[in-house]
Amino acid sequence: MLEKLIIEQCAPTLANLKTGEIVNYRFNNLEQAKREIRILSHTLELRGVNIEILVKREKSLLLYVYRKNRLACDLSCPIARSFLEKKGYKPDSIDETIQNLRIRMNVDKIKNKFPHEIGLFLSYPVQDVMGFIKNQGKNCRHCGYWKVYEEEEKAILMFAKFDKCKAAYKKMCRQGASIKKLTVAC
Repeated sequence: MLEKLIIEQCAPTLANLKTGEIVNYRFNNLEQAKREIRILSHTLELRGVNIEILVKREKSLLLYVYRKNRLACDLSCPIARSFLEKKGYKPDSIDETIQNLRIRMNVDKIKNKFPHEIGLFLSYPVQDVMGFIKNQGKNCRHCGYWKVYEEEEKAILMFAKFDKCKAAYKKMCRQGASIKKLTVAC
């Protein structure tokens, strides 16, 4: 169940087209869910993909499925670094940065909010993350995987690539392809 969910929801990350995805994993038994995550995480780590539990809810876990190397590259952008530093992150350490995101998400969960900087962890362009915050989610040029405020044509092409990837991975999953086979090694 978890493997299928990640294949269908995280195909662009598995294909190395995107840094990461957030997935809501519903469970009946927390210990069994954590065990499944550990096993799948070990398999994916060999291919350059990590899984982190960001938020635990009563019957679901919010998972961050990501490529650590891509995240380090994304967060090395001077504008992204400065933006995150102003929010209290330490972008020099990916592990600390993810831990800081986890803390912010759990604090914001209590406030029933979502930290907008999460877009930087999901391959959203920094100018679109900043545009979203500045415009309070309004006045975007296009809405797809994220709200686009700059470089609309580039984003539309990327969204089409993500859609095509998801469709192909979903089809291969139905045909029995394993997540290991579908994950591009890096």
